[in-house]
Amino acid sequence: MPLLNKDKMMDGFGKAVDVVNDTADKAGRYAKEKEWDKKIDAAEKAVTNGFEKFCSEVKRVFLNK
Repeated sequence: MPLLNKDKMMDGFGKAVDVVNDTADKAGRYAKEKEWDKKIDAAEKAVTNGFEKFCSEVKRVFLNK
């Protein structure tokens, strides 16, 4: 009698893959529902604008001594 049953192992792997795929689908639906993509884009714009203002201020301070 073999130590491992190939059919049972493959069935277990299939179930694990199904669980992972289902979880990924749920996470995708949740992210879309909460509009994370829009929130991330808005945060990116805010950080970029803040950094640009910071750079401008640093240039102004150091170039206009």
